[in-house]
Amino acid sequence: MENANEKIEDGFSMESIADNALDTLQPNKLMQGEVVTIDSEFVYVNVGTKSDGRVRIQEFAEPPAVGDMIDIVLAERRMVDGMYMFSNTAAVREKGWRRLMDLRSSGQEYLTGAVAAVGEKGLTIDCEGIGAFLPFSQAADLRSKKAAAPGEMYTFKVKSVDPKKRSVLVSRREYLDEIREKFWADIVDRYKVGDRITGKVTRFVEFGAFVDIGGVEGLLHKNDISWKRVYKKKNILHVGEEREFVILDIKKEEGRISLGLRQLVDDPWLSIGEKYKTGDTVEGRVVTLTGQGVFVEIEDGVEGFLSAAEVSWTRKTVLIKDTFKKGQAVTVSILGIDGTERRLVLGMKQLAENPWDAIDERFPAGTVLKAPVRKVVSFGIFVEIEEGIDGLVHLSDMSWEDNVKDPAQLFTAGDEVEVKILDIKKKEMRISCGIKQLTRSPWQAVKEKFPPRSKVTGVVSGIVPFGLFVRLSEDVEGLVHISEVSRRKIENLEEKFKVGDQVSAVVLGVDVDKKRLSLSMKHFEVMSEKEELSKILNNSPARVTIGDMIRMKQG
Repeated sequence: MENANEKIEDGFSMESIADNALDTLQPNKLMQGEVVTIDSEFVYVNVGTKSDGRVRIQEFAEPPAVGDMIDIVLAERRMVDGMYMFSNTAAVREKGWRRLMDLRSSGQEYLTGAVAAVGEKGLTIDCEGIGAFLPFSQAADLRSKKAAAPGEMYTFKVKSVDPKKRSVLVSRREYLDEIREKFWADIVDRYKVGDRITGKVTRFVEFGAFVDIGGVEGLLHKNDISWKRVYKKKNILHVGEEREFVILDIKKEEGRISLGLRQLVDDPWLSIGEKYKTGDTVEGRVVTLTGQGVFVEIEDGVEGFLSAAEVSWTRKTVLIKDTFKKGQAVTVSILGIDGTERRLVLGMKQLAENPWDAIDERFPAGTVLKAPVRKVVSFGIFVEIEEGIDGLVHLSDMSWEDNVKDPAQLFTAGDEVEVKILDIKKKEMRISCGIKQLTRSPWQAVKEKFPPRSKVTGVVSGIVPFGLFVRLSEDVEGLVHISEVSRRKIENLEEKFKVGDQVSAVVLGVDVDKKRLSLSMKHFEVMSEKEELSKILNNSPARVTIGDMIRMKQG
Protein backbone atom coordinates (compact mmCIF):
# COMPACT_ATOMS: atom_id res chain seq x y z
CA MET A 1 0.00 0.00 0.00
CA GLU A 2 2.79 2.33 0.86
CA ASN A 3 4.52 1.44 -2.44
CA ALA A 4 1.36 2.26 -4.36
CA ASN A 5 1.03 5.59 -2.59
CA GLU A 6 4.66 6.33 -3.46
CA LYS A 7 3.96 5.61 -7.14
CA ILE A 8 0.88 7.84 -7.12
CA GLU A 9 2.84 10.59 -5.40
CA ASP A 10 5.70 10.21 -7.91
CA GLY A 11 3.31 10.31 -10.84
CA PHE A 12 1.51 13.28 -9.42
CA SER A 13 4.85 14.99 -8.84
CA MET A 14 6.15 14.50 -12.45
CA GLU A 15 2.90 15.66 -14.05
CA SER A 16 2.87 18.69 -11.80
CA ILE A 17 6.48 19.50 -12.74
CA ALA A 18 5.74 19.14 -16.47
CA ASP A 19 2.61 21.28 -16.27
CA ASN A 20 4.35 23.96 -14.28
CA ALA A 21 7.33 23.91 -16.66
CA LEU A 22 5.16 24.26 -19.76
CA ASP A 23 3.46 27.25 -18.18
CA THR A 24 6.93 28.88 -18.01
CA LEU A 25 8.53 27.38 -21.13
CA GLN A 26 6.84 28.58 -24.32
CA PRO A 27 8.21 28.37 -27.89
CA ASN A 28 10.05 31.54 -29.10
CA LYS A 29 10.13 32.82 -25.55
CA LEU A 30 13.60 34.20 -24.84
CA MET A 31 15.10 32.91 -21.63
CA GLN A 32 18.47 32.70 -20.00
CA GLY A 33 19.87 29.50 -18.63
CA GLU A 34 22.86 28.84 -16.42
CA VAL A 35 25.33 26.26 -17.66
CA VAL A 36 25.60 23.53 -15.05
CA THR A 37 27.62 20.89 -16.85
CA ILE A 38 28.96 19.99 -20.32
CA ASP A 39 29.66 16.68 -22.03
CA SER A 40 30.68 15.72 -25.57
CA GLU A 41 27.15 16.15 -26.97
CA PHE A 42 25.25 18.65 -24.87
CA VAL A 43 25.49 21.76 -22.76
CA TYR A 44 23.19 21.34 -19.76
CA VAL A 45 21.40 24.41 -18.42
CA ASN A 46 19.23 25.30 -15.45
CA VAL A 47 16.25 27.49 -16.39
CA GLY A 48 14.64 27.62 -12.97
CA THR A 49 12.63 24.44 -13.28
CA LYS A 50 13.16 21.32 -11.21
CA SER A 51 14.53 19.56 -14.30
CA ASP A 52 17.57 20.75 -16.28
CA GLY A 53 17.43 21.30 -20.02
CA ARG A 54 20.10 20.77 -22.64
CA VAL A 55 21.46 22.40 -25.83
CA ARG A 56 23.35 20.58 -28.58
CA ILE A 57 27.04 21.49 -28.31
CA GLN A 58 27.29 21.92 -32.11
CA GLU A 59 25.32 25.17 -31.82
CA PHE A 60 28.31 26.93 -30.23
CA ALA A 61 31.34 28.16 -32.11
CA GLU A 62 33.11 27.94 -28.76
CA PRO A 63 31.45 25.96 -25.94
CA PRO A 64 30.51 28.09 -22.89
CA ALA A 65 31.94 27.50 -19.45
CA VAL A 66 30.11 26.12 -16.43
CA GLY A 67 28.38 29.02 -14.68
CA ASP A 68 27.92 31.08 -17.88
CA MET A 69 24.44 32.51 -18.57
CA ILE A 70 23.36 31.85 -22.20
CA ASP A 71 20.33 32.87 -24.25
CA ILE A 72 17.96 30.00 -25.11
CA VAL A 73 14.47 29.24 -26.39
CA LEU A 74 12.45 26.04 -26.16
CA ALA A 75 13.22 23.85 -29.20
CA GLU A 76 10.76 20.98 -28.50
CA ARG A 77 7.73 20.78 -26.18
CA ARG A 78 8.33 17.08 -25.72
CA MET A 79 10.84 16.03 -23.09
CA VAL A 80 13.64 13.68 -24.10
CA ASP A 81 15.32 11.60 -21.41
CA GLY A 82 13.42 13.68 -18.86
CA MET A 83 14.80 16.97 -20.21
CA TYR A 84 13.64 19.75 -22.51
CA MET A 85 15.68 20.59 -25.64
CA PHE A 86 16.67 24.22 -25.93
CA SER A 87 18.37 26.12 -28.76
CA ASN A 88 20.96 28.85 -28.44
CA THR A 89 21.06 29.51 -32.21
CA ALA A 90 17.33 30.17 -32.34
CA ALA A 91 17.64 32.42 -29.29
CA VAL A 92 20.37 34.51 -30.93
CA ARG A 93 18.31 34.75 -34.11
CA GLU A 94 15.17 35.73 -32.19
CA LYS A 95 17.06 38.30 -30.18
CA GLY A 96 18.57 39.75 -33.34
CA TRP A 97 15.23 39.85 -35.08
CA ARG A 98 13.60 41.73 -32.19
CA ARG A 99 16.48 44.17 -32.14
CA LEU A 100 16.07 44.68 -35.91
CA MET A 101 12.35 45.41 -35.49
CA ASP A 102 13.16 47.87 -32.71
CA LEU A 103 15.71 49.63 -34.95
CA ARG A 104 13.26 49.76 -37.84
CA SER A 105 10.63 51.24 -35.54
CA SER A 106 13.09 53.95 -34.53
CA GLY A 107 13.85 54.79 -38.19
CA GLN A 108 17.23 53.05 -38.42
CA GLU A 109 18.07 52.04 -42.03
CA TYR A 110 21.45 50.39 -41.65
CA LEU A 111 22.76 47.05 -40.46
CA THR A 112 26.28 45.87 -39.73
CA GLY A 113 27.36 42.34 -40.47
CA ALA A 114 29.96 39.97 -41.87
CA VAL A 115 29.94 37.83 -45.01
CA ALA A 116 28.81 34.36 -43.95
CA ALA A 117 28.46 32.57 -47.28
CA VAL A 118 28.50 33.09 -51.05
CA GLY A 119 25.71 31.62 -53.16
CA GLU A 120 24.79 31.56 -56.84
CA LYS A 121 22.77 34.77 -56.70
CA GLY A 122 24.35 36.63 -53.85
CA LEU A 123 25.89 36.63 -50.39
CA THR A 124 24.50 35.76 -46.99
CA ILE A 125 25.32 38.41 -44.40
CA ASP A 126 25.35 37.50 -40.71
CA CYS A 127 23.90 40.52 -38.88
CA GLU A 128 24.15 39.40 -35.24
CA GLY A 129 22.22 36.20 -35.82
CA ILE A 130 20.02 37.41 -38.67
CA GLY A 131 20.85 36.00 -42.09
CA ALA A 132 20.33 38.90 -44.50
CA PHE A 133 20.51 38.42 -48.27
CA LEU A 134 22.80 40.61 -50.39
CA PRO A 135 22.22 40.17 -54.17
CA PHE A 136 25.31 40.43 -56.37
CA SER A 137 23.71 43.41 -58.09
CA GLN A 138 23.81 45.25 -54.75
CA ALA A 139 27.16 43.88 -53.51
CA ALA A 140 29.41 46.66 -54.89
CA ASP A 141 32.90 46.14 -53.41
CA LEU A 142 31.89 42.75 -51.97
CA ARG A 143 30.79 41.25 -55.28
CA SER A 144 33.79 38.93 -55.57
CA LYS A 145 34.46 38.59 -51.85
CA LYS A 146 34.15 35.15 -50.31
CA ALA A 147 33.48 34.46 -46.68
CA ALA A 148 35.43 37.11 -44.84
CA ALA A 149 37.70 36.61 -41.89
CA PRO A 150 36.06 36.74 -38.48
CA GLY A 151 35.58 40.28 -37.29
CA GLU A 152 35.62 41.84 -40.80
CA MET A 153 32.44 43.86 -40.54
CA TYR A 154 30.63 45.89 -43.23
CA THR A 155 27.68 48.26 -43.18
CA PHE A 156 24.61 47.78 -45.39
CA LYS A 157 21.37 49.61 -46.08
CA VAL A 158 18.17 47.65 -45.32
CA LYS A 159 16.03 47.57 -48.47
CA SER A 160 13.15 45.42 -47.20
CA VAL A 161 12.03 43.31 -44.23
CA ASP A 162 9.40 40.53 -44.35
CA PRO A 163 8.32 39.81 -40.72
CA LYS A 164 6.27 36.77 -41.72
CA LYS A 165 9.07 35.09 -43.67
CA ARG A 166 11.60 36.70 -41.42
CA SER A 167 13.74 37.64 -44.41
CA VAL A 168 15.88 40.74 -44.83
CA LEU A 169 17.19 42.21 -48.11
CA VAL A 170 20.20 44.55 -47.84
CA SER A 171 22.33 46.65 -50.23
CA ARG A 172 25.99 47.51 -49.96
CA ARG A 173 25.86 49.64 -53.11
CA GLU A 174 23.16 52.00 -51.84
CA TYR A 175 25.01 52.45 -48.56
CA LEU A 176 28.24 53.36 -50.38
CA ASP A 177 26.38 55.70 -52.73
CA GLU A 178 24.93 57.59 -49.79
CA ILE A 179 28.34 57.74 -48.13
CA ARG A 180 29.81 59.12 -51.34
CA GLU A 181 27.15 61.78 -51.55
CA LYS A 182 27.92 62.88 -48.02
CA PHE A 183 31.64 62.76 -48.78
CA TRP A 184 31.34 64.88 -51.90
CA ALA A 185 29.36 67.47 -50.00
CA ASP A 186 32.09 67.49 -47.37
CA ILE A 187 34.87 67.62 -49.99
CA VAL A 188 33.33 70.59 -51.76
CA ASP A 189 32.87 72.41 -48.46
CA ARG A 190 36.31 71.66 -47.00
CA TYR A 191 38.73 71.26 -49.92
CA LYS A 192 39.71 72.89 -53.15
CA VAL A 193 42.20 72.10 -55.92
CA GLY A 194 45.74 72.40 -54.56
CA ASP A 195 44.85 71.40 -51.00
CA ARG A 196 46.54 68.46 -49.32
CA ILE A 197 44.56 65.44 -48.18
CA THR A 198 45.41 62.15 -46.48
CA GLY A 199 44.49 58.85 -48.13
CA LYS A 200 45.29 55.16 -48.16
CA VAL A 201 46.57 53.33 -51.25
CA THR A 202 44.05 50.57 -52.04
CA ARG A 203 45.23 49.01 -55.31
CA PHE A 204 47.52 49.38 -58.31
CA VAL A 205 46.31 49.55 -61.90
CA GLU A 206 48.19 49.85 -65.19
CA PHE A 207 47.60 53.60 -65.38
CA GLY A 208 48.33 54.42 -61.73
CA ALA A 209 46.85 53.67 -58.32
CA PHE A 210 43.59 54.19 -56.44
CA VAL A 211 43.56 55.91 -53.07
CA ASP A 212 40.81 55.72 -50.44
CA ILE A 213 40.06 59.18 -49.05
CA GLY A 214 37.28 58.78 -46.55
CA GLY A 215 35.21 56.17 -48.35
CA VAL A 216 35.71 57.41 -51.90
CA GLU A 217 38.49 56.37 -54.24
CA GLY A 218 40.65 59.01 -55.84
CA LEU A 219 42.85 58.32 -58.85
CA LEU A 220 46.59 58.85 -58.65
CA HIS A 221 47.71 58.72 -62.28
CA LYS A 222 51.12 57.22 -63.00
CA ASN A 223 52.28 60.53 -64.47
CA ASP A 224 51.60 62.23 -61.12
CA ILE A 225 53.48 59.78 -58.91
CA SER A 226 57.04 60.97 -59.49
CA TRP A 227 59.03 63.55 -61.44
CA LYS A 228 61.21 60.68 -62.64
CA ARG A 229 60.78 59.54 -66.23
CA VAL A 230 61.30 55.88 -65.37
CA TYR A 231 60.25 54.30 -62.09
CA LYS A 232 58.31 51.42 -60.57
CA LYS A 233 55.15 52.32 -58.66
CA LYS A 234 55.78 49.66 -56.05
CA ASN A 235 59.13 51.22 -55.20
CA ILE A 236 57.38 54.46 -54.25
CA LEU A 237 53.96 53.33 -52.99
CA HIS A 238 52.67 50.33 -51.07
CA VAL A 239 49.13 48.98 -50.86
CA GLY A 240 47.69 49.85 -47.45
CA GLU A 241 50.11 52.75 -47.01
CA GLU A 242 48.56 55.97 -45.69
CA ARG A 243 50.16 59.23 -46.80
CA GLU A 244 49.53 62.76 -47.97
CA PHE A 245 48.48 63.74 -51.49
CA VAL A 246 47.62 66.91 -53.40
CA ILE A 247 44.16 67.42 -54.90
CA LEU A 248 44.62 68.11 -58.62
CA ASP A 249 41.01 68.08 -59.78
CA ILE A 250 37.50 67.62 -58.35
CA LYS A 251 34.61 66.59 -60.62
CA LYS A 252 31.57 66.21 -58.39
CA GLU A 253 29.13 65.51 -61.22
CA GLU A 254 31.27 62.62 -62.47
CA GLY A 255 32.22 61.52 -58.97
CA ARG A 256 35.93 61.77 -59.69
CA ILE A 257 38.84 63.22 -57.79
CA SER A 258 42.37 63.33 -59.17
CA LEU A 259 45.33 63.22 -56.82
CA GLY A 260 49.02 63.95 -57.15
CA LEU A 261 52.06 62.81 -55.21
CA ARG A 262 54.93 64.41 -57.08
CA GLN A 263 53.28 67.82 -56.69
CA LEU A 264 54.18 67.73 -52.99
CA VAL A 265 57.68 68.85 -54.03
CA ASP A 266 58.90 71.36 -56.63
CA ASP A 267 59.57 70.14 -60.15
CA PRO A 268 63.38 69.76 -60.28
CA TRP A 269 63.33 70.25 -64.06
CA LEU A 270 62.21 73.86 -63.71
CA SER A 271 65.66 74.85 -62.45
CA ILE A 272 67.70 72.26 -64.34
CA GLY A 273 69.30 74.89 -66.59
CA GLU A 274 70.46 76.89 -63.60
CA LYS A 275 72.03 73.95 -61.79
CA TYR A 276 73.76 72.21 -64.67
CA LYS A 277 75.56 73.19 -67.87
CA THR A 278 76.67 71.20 -70.88
CA GLY A 279 80.13 69.83 -70.17
CA ASP A 280 79.62 69.56 -66.40
CA THR A 281 80.89 66.44 -64.67
CA VAL A 282 78.39 65.01 -62.18
CA GLU A 283 77.98 62.00 -59.92
CA GLY A 284 74.98 59.73 -60.34
CA ARG A 285 73.44 56.36 -59.64
CA VAL A 286 72.29 53.78 -62.17
CA VAL A 287 68.54 53.29 -61.75
CA THR A 288 67.46 51.46 -64.91
CA LEU A 289 69.23 49.21 -67.43
CA THR A 290 68.05 48.90 -71.05
CA GLY A 291 69.46 47.27 -74.14
CA GLN A 292 70.61 50.62 -75.51
CA GLY A 293 72.05 52.15 -72.35
CA VAL A 294 71.31 53.09 -68.74
CA PHE A 295 69.33 55.78 -66.94
CA VAL A 296 71.38 57.61 -64.34
CA GLU A 297 69.78 59.61 -61.51
CA ILE A 298 71.88 62.69 -60.75
CA GLU A 299 69.43 64.03 -58.16
CA ASP A 300 65.98 63.08 -56.89
CA GLY A 301 63.59 63.25 -59.83
CA VAL A 302 66.26 64.05 -62.42
CA GLU A 303 67.49 61.23 -64.62
CA GLY A 304 69.66 61.28 -67.72
CA PHE A 305 70.30 58.68 -70.39
CA LEU A 306 73.78 57.26 -70.94
CA SER A 307 73.85 55.55 -74.33
CA ALA A 308 76.02 52.48 -74.85
CA ALA A 309 77.76 54.40 -77.64
CA GLU A 310 78.90 57.05 -75.14
CA VAL A 311 80.54 54.63 -72.69
CA SER A 312 83.89 53.95 -74.37
CA TRP A 313 86.04 55.42 -77.14
CA THR A 314 87.49 52.08 -78.06
CA ARG A 315 84.75 49.51 -77.40
CA LYS A 316 82.28 49.64 -80.27
CA THR A 317 80.00 47.10 -78.60
CA VAL A 318 79.32 47.66 -74.90
CA LEU A 319 77.25 44.97 -73.17
CA ILE A 320 75.20 47.00 -70.70
CA LYS A 321 74.40 44.13 -68.34
CA ASP A 322 78.07 43.19 -68.13
CA THR A 323 79.23 46.78 -67.58
CA PHE A 324 76.67 48.25 -65.17
CA LYS A 325 74.57 47.18 -62.20
CA LYS A 326 71.47 48.77 -60.77
CA GLY A 327 72.43 51.12 -57.93
CA GLN A 328 76.02 51.46 -59.18
CA ALA A 329 77.62 54.88 -58.61
CA VAL A 330 78.99 56.45 -61.81
CA THR A 331 80.66 59.67 -62.89
CA VAL A 332 79.32 61.13 -66.13
CA SER A 333 79.57 64.22 -68.30
CA ILE A 334 76.50 66.23 -69.37
CA LEU A 335 76.33 66.29 -73.18
CA GLY A 336 72.95 67.96 -73.61
CA ILE A 337 70.10 69.49 -71.58
CA ASP A 338 66.49 69.91 -72.75
CA GLY A 339 64.39 71.21 -69.87
CA THR A 340 61.25 71.46 -72.02
CA GLU A 341 61.37 67.81 -73.10
CA ARG A 342 62.82 66.82 -69.71
CA ARG A 343 65.80 65.12 -71.31
CA LEU A 344 69.37 64.89 -70.15
CA VAL A 345 72.00 63.33 -72.41
CA LEU A 346 75.00 61.89 -70.60
CA GLY A 347 78.39 60.57 -71.63
CA MET A 348 81.16 58.63 -69.92
CA LYS A 349 83.89 58.34 -72.53
CA GLN A 350 84.17 62.15 -72.66
CA LEU A 351 85.84 62.05 -69.24
CA ALA A 352 88.87 60.34 -70.79
CA GLU A 353 91.15 61.40 -73.64
CA ASN A 354 90.09 60.01 -77.00
CA PRO A 355 92.93 57.70 -78.08
CA TRP A 356 91.88 58.16 -81.71
CA ASP A 357 92.77 61.86 -81.67
CA ALA A 358 96.51 61.16 -81.89
CA ILE A 359 96.46 57.62 -83.27
CA ASP A 360 98.11 58.75 -86.53
CA GLU A 361 100.95 60.31 -84.56
CA ARG A 362 101.63 57.10 -82.65
CA PHE A 363 101.08 54.84 -85.65
CA PRO A 364 101.52 56.78 -88.92
CA ALA A 365 100.74 55.05 -92.20
CA GLY A 366 103.63 52.78 -93.11
CA THR A 367 104.35 51.73 -89.53
CA VAL A 368 105.31 48.05 -89.21
CA LEU A 369 104.53 46.29 -85.93
CA LYS A 370 103.79 42.93 -84.41
CA ALA A 371 100.24 42.55 -83.06
CA PRO A 372 98.12 39.74 -81.58
CA VAL A 373 95.14 38.44 -83.54
CA ARG A 374 91.99 39.30 -81.59
CA LYS A 375 89.34 37.93 -83.90
CA VAL A 376 89.14 35.90 -87.11
CA VAL A 377 86.22 36.65 -89.45
CA SER A 378 85.27 35.51 -92.95
CA PHE A 379 86.61 38.69 -94.59
CA GLY A 380 89.89 38.97 -92.66
CA ILE A 381 91.42 39.27 -89.20
CA PHE A 382 91.35 41.93 -86.50
CA VAL A 383 94.65 42.66 -84.79
CA GLU A 384 95.19 44.69 -81.62
CA ILE A 385 97.21 47.82 -82.43
CA GLU A 386 97.06 48.94 -78.79
CA GLU A 387 94.68 48.30 -75.91
CA GLY A 388 91.14 48.93 -77.11
CA ILE A 389 92.12 49.77 -80.71
CA ASP A 390 92.02 47.15 -83.45
CA GLY A 391 93.08 47.16 -87.08
CA LEU A 392 91.63 45.09 -89.92
CA VAL A 393 93.71 42.99 -92.27
CA HIS A 394 91.38 42.34 -95.18
CA LEU A 395 91.55 39.16 -97.23
CA SER A 396 92.83 41.15 -100.19
CA ASP A 397 95.76 42.44 -98.12
CA MET A 398 97.01 39.06 -96.91
CA SER A 399 98.83 37.76 -99.99
CA TRP A 400 99.89 39.06 -103.42
CA GLU A 401 98.69 35.77 -104.89
CA ASP A 402 95.05 36.32 -103.85
CA ASN A 403 94.89 32.69 -102.81
CA VAL A 404 93.56 33.21 -99.24
CA LYS A 405 89.89 32.23 -99.14
CA ASP A 406 89.41 31.27 -95.48
CA PRO A 407 91.49 33.20 -92.89
CA ALA A 408 90.61 30.62 -90.24
CA GLN A 409 92.88 28.13 -92.01
CA LEU A 410 95.87 30.42 -91.50
CA PHE A 411 95.18 32.32 -88.28
CA THR A 412 93.68 31.76 -84.82
CA ALA A 413 92.92 34.24 -82.06
CA GLY A 414 96.05 34.90 -80.03
CA ASP A 415 98.51 34.43 -82.90
CA GLU A 416 101.12 37.17 -83.24
CA VAL A 417 101.47 38.55 -86.75
CA GLU A 418 103.53 41.30 -88.33
CA VAL A 419 101.45 43.93 -90.12
CA LYS A 420 101.87 47.26 -91.83
CA ILE A 421 99.58 50.25 -91.18
CA LEU A 422 98.04 51.14 -94.55
CA ASP A 423 95.43 53.77 -93.71
CA ILE A 424 93.84 55.46 -90.65
CA LYS A 425 90.35 57.00 -90.63
CA LYS A 426 90.01 58.74 -87.29
CA LYS A 427 86.41 59.87 -87.70
CA GLU A 428 85.24 56.38 -88.54
CA MET A 429 87.72 54.93 -85.99
CA ARG A 430 89.07 52.45 -88.50
CA ILE A 431 92.60 51.26 -89.24
CA SER A 432 93.48 49.28 -92.35
CA CYS A 433 96.47 46.96 -92.11
CA GLY A 434 98.24 44.69 -94.53
CA ILE A 435 100.50 41.66 -94.46
CA LYS A 436 101.36 41.36 -98.13
CA GLN A 437 102.62 44.97 -98.10
CA LEU A 438 105.54 43.79 -95.98
CA THR A 439 107.07 42.35 -99.17
CA ARG A 440 107.48 43.79 -102.65
CA SER A 441 104.64 43.13 -105.07
CA PRO A 442 105.63 40.82 -107.97
CA TRP A 443 103.80 43.24 -110.22
CA GLN A 444 106.18 45.98 -109.25
CA ALA A 445 108.92 43.95 -110.94
CA VAL A 446 106.64 43.50 -113.95
CA LYS A 447 106.16 47.27 -114.13
CA GLU A 448 109.89 47.83 -114.07
CA LYS A 449 110.56 45.10 -116.67
CA PHE A 450 107.85 46.28 -119.04
CA PRO A 451 107.79 50.08 -119.04
CA PRO A 452 105.18 51.96 -121.14
CA ARG A 453 105.83 52.05 -124.97
CA SER A 454 108.18 49.09 -124.76
CA LYS A 455 107.76 46.47 -127.53
CA VAL A 456 107.05 42.87 -126.58
CA THR A 457 106.41 39.58 -128.30
CA GLY A 458 104.21 36.86 -126.91
CA VAL A 459 101.86 33.98 -127.57
CA VAL A 460 98.05 34.20 -127.60
CA SER A 461 96.93 32.29 -124.51
CA GLY A 462 93.25 33.09 -124.54
CA ILE A 463 90.55 34.59 -126.77
CA VAL A 464 87.54 36.31 -125.22
CA PRO A 465 84.87 38.61 -126.73
CA PHE A 466 86.60 41.70 -125.35
CA GLY A 467 90.16 40.90 -126.43
CA LEU A 468 93.21 38.66 -126.48
CA PHE A 469 95.26 37.37 -123.56
CA VAL A 470 98.95 37.28 -124.47
CA ARG A 471 101.54 35.40 -122.41
CA LEU A 472 104.84 37.26 -122.34
CA SER A 473 106.64 34.90 -119.95
CA GLU A 474 105.84 31.98 -117.75
CA ASP A 475 104.25 34.11 -115.01
CA VAL A 476 103.31 37.30 -116.88
CA GLU A 477 100.18 37.66 -119.01
CA GLY A 478 98.84 40.82 -120.63
CA LEU A 479 95.53 41.83 -122.22
CA VAL A 480 95.07 43.32 -125.66
CA HIS A 481 91.64 44.90 -125.63
CA ILE A 482 89.62 44.39 -128.83
CA SER A 483 89.92 48.11 -129.52
CA GLU A 484 93.71 47.77 -129.43
CA VAL A 485 94.03 44.72 -131.70
CA SER A 486 93.99 46.50 -135.05
CA ARG A 487 93.29 49.79 -136.70
CA ARG A 488 90.76 47.90 -138.79
CA LYS A 489 87.47 46.86 -137.15
CA ILE A 490 87.39 43.18 -136.26
CA GLU A 491 83.99 41.61 -135.53
CA ASN A 492 85.19 38.14 -134.54
CA LEU A 493 88.65 37.71 -133.04
CA GLU A 494 88.50 33.91 -133.40
CA GLU A 495 88.38 34.29 -137.21
CA LYS A 496 91.69 36.16 -137.17
CA PHE A 497 93.56 34.52 -134.25
CA LYS A 498 93.94 31.21 -132.53
CA VAL A 499 95.58 30.18 -129.26
CA GLY A 500 99.30 29.72 -129.82
CA ASP A 501 99.70 32.48 -132.42
CA GLN A 502 102.74 34.66 -131.89
CA VAL A 503 101.94 38.37 -131.82
CA SER A 504 103.80 41.61 -131.17
CA ALA A 505 102.47 44.50 -129.13
CA VAL A 506 103.37 47.67 -127.26
CA VAL A 507 103.04 48.02 -123.47
CA LEU A 508 100.43 50.67 -122.61
CA GLY A 509 100.93 50.42 -118.82
CA VAL A 510 101.03 48.23 -115.73
CA ASP A 511 98.52 48.66 -112.85
CA VAL A 512 100.31 47.13 -109.85
CA ASP A 513 97.28 47.25 -107.50
CA LYS A 514 94.93 45.65 -110.03
CA LYS A 515 97.65 43.31 -111.31
CA ARG A 516 96.91 44.27 -114.88
CA LEU A 517 99.25 44.58 -117.91
CA SER A 518 97.66 46.42 -120.84
CA LEU A 519 98.99 45.83 -124.39
CA SER A 520 98.26 47.27 -127.83
CA MET A 521 98.90 45.56 -131.16
CA LYS A 522 97.49 48.59 -132.95
CA HIS A 523 100.08 50.90 -131.42
CA PHE A 524 102.79 48.37 -132.34
CA GLU A 525 101.84 48.78 -136.00
CA VAL A 526 101.87 52.56 -135.75
CA MET A 527 105.22 52.62 -133.97
CA SER A 528 106.74 50.18 -136.45
CA GLU A 529 105.62 52.32 -139.40
CA LYS A 530 107.00 55.44 -137.85
CA GLU A 531 110.34 53.76 -137.18
CA GLU A 532 110.53 52.44 -140.75
CA LEU A 533 109.72 55.85 -142.15
CA SER A 534 112.28 57.44 -139.96
CA LYS A 535 114.96 55.06 -141.26
CA ILE A 536 114.07 55.79 -144.86
CA LEU A 537 114.17 59.50 -144.34
CA ASN A 538 117.45 59.30 -142.53
CA ASN A 539 119.15 57.04 -145.14
CA SER A 540 117.81 58.47 -148.49
CA PRO A 541 119.64 61.56 -149.92
CA ALA A 542 116.92 62.18 -152.52
CA ARG A 543 113.62 63.80 -151.97
CA VAL A 544 110.83 61.38 -151.01
CA THR A 545 107.23 62.13 -151.96
CA ILE A 546 104.03 60.85 -150.46
CA GLY A 547 103.56 58.66 -153.52
CA ASP A 548 106.89 57.04 -152.83
CA MET A 549 105.86 56.29 -149.30
CA ILE A 550 102.64 54.65 -150.50
CA ARG A 551 104.49 52.54 -153.04
CA MET A 552 106.97 51.49 -150.36
CA LYS A 553 104.19 50.41 -148.09
CA GLN A 554 102.47 48.43 -150.87
CA GLY A 555 105.72 46.69 -151.59
